[in-house]
Amino acid sequence: MKAAELLTNIQLDHTPNPSAMSVHIGDISCDSREVEQGTLFVAVPGHTTDGHNYIDSAVERGASLVIGEKEITNADFPYIQVKDSRKALAQIAKAFYLKDKPLPKMIGITGTNGKTTTTYMLKSIFEQAGYSCATFGTVSYIINKEAYPSSNSTPGPLTLYKLLAQSNDDVAILEVSSHGIRQGRVHGLYFDHLVFTNLAHDHLDYHGSMEDYFETKASLFQQLKTDGKAVIYTGQGWGKQLSDRLKDEGKQVYTVNSSEQDDVIVKPEQNYLIVNGEQWHLSLQMPGVHNFHNASFAAYTSYLAGIDWNSITDTLARKLHVPGRFEEYRHPKGATIIVDYAHTADALENIFHTAKKEGAKRIVHIFGFRGGRDQTKRKEMLKVSASNTSRYILTGDDLYGETPATMEKELYDLHKHYGNSAGKVMYDRTKAIKSAWDQARPGDWIIITGKGHETYEQVYKYPVDSDINCIRYLDRFTRNPQKKLIQS
Repeated sequence: MKAAELLTNIQLDHTPNPSAMSVHIGDISCDSREVEQGTLFVAVPGHTTDGHNYIDSAVERGASLVIGEKEITNADFPYIQVKDSRKALAQIAKAFYLKDKPLPKMIGITGTNGKTTTTYMLKSIFEQAGYSCATFGTVSYIINKEAYPSSNSTPGPLTLYKLLAQSNDDVAILEVSSHGIRQGRVHGLYFDHLVFTNLAHDHLDYHGSMEDYFETKASLFQQLKTDGKAVIYTGQGWGKQLSDRLKDEGKQVYTVNSSEQDDVIVKPEQNYLIVNGEQWHLSLQMPGVHNFHNASFAAYTSYLAGIDWNSITDTLARKLHVPGRFEEYRHPKGATIIVDYAHTADALENIFHTAKKEGAKRIVHIFGFRGGRDQTKRKEMLKVSASNTSRYILTGDDLYGETPATMEKELYDLHKHYGNSAGKVMYDRTKAIKSAWDQARPGDWIIITGKGHETYEQVYKYPVDSDINCIRYLDRFTRNPQKKLIQS
């Protein structure tokens, strides 16, 4: 394929040399280490490294053309300067991999909490109705029923468009993160349906303010197709602001909340929705008001996409397994153990509310904070935990460049200033879980949050690689007391 075919609709900074536009492209990469003879190398500026610094390396490896944002004079290799490398990369990837291939029905889900659960609910609904469904999200990427490891909730454009090109699925559902939007990972992609679940305090280390975080999420809805439909939760001011804006722009918007003004009125206590004055029953196996909202988003979106309502309700009434999202285990002494990915104050409140509603006698909470991420939310998360639990244990999580000693000190400081006497710090995550396990009583709810389905990146006392496997490990030895726990 010639370079000129890939650069249609890309904003160029200068009129390119005709010889550069006629270069043959055999592959695309934004990683100089993956460049081979005939590869188009796109130099993308990043937060920690700048792809422009690796142009020489890419050329040495055989790059037939280089595209970047910076001006390079007297280059002895074909070079084209563009306004935005990230957007150019996405447009080039789309043109290279998809060509004339039609896309499946595209559904995007954005928001702080609930993206993964809503995705799995939608996937189940479409598959039960007889449609094959691809998903791109935090847990994995699934194409043609084959799962691939997930590096980000929203894959980079090279991965995204390459997998979409391979897909023979009828529907593709994407979790679209604010990082994914800002970094142009879904640039050039247009959606049949977009869902806005909520907005909570998160990622402010990246965005700087809630306003910027919101505007980034809101910008995705400019990628709604002309006949596309938006489903928006208006239980917060952010969703109301977004729905009003989109309606003013003439877009098809359906609001979901509990007020009479909403298109879909949710009644979680009564297990039904009200649509156009009619009651639509919705019964779930997953407890919690937040999960009822997630189900409402999934149900109404799939209904708008043409799925029969009876098929939708039949699917959602079944037990749904969402890895690392409110995964429930039973302790031999009668306690309930929940493993969940929750990593915002709002998400924690939802889980605690559900535990109380389900009759928890005591709530024991085990959680930590990711290093190098939004530190401004930490005290709010601890305050929510301290005020809603009988006991909390602050423990280790992913470090992302911070040292264990620095993070442990942070935990002690947070506990001292925002915690209470019922809480404690136990940095080793497996020891923290075992401590709660050993002290469990009938009717307790032990809630372990932050990691969900993810594997540990630190080595702890017991030889397990995740919260879920730690629970299984302790359960196995508890039921076989003659065996002794193995330590790392």
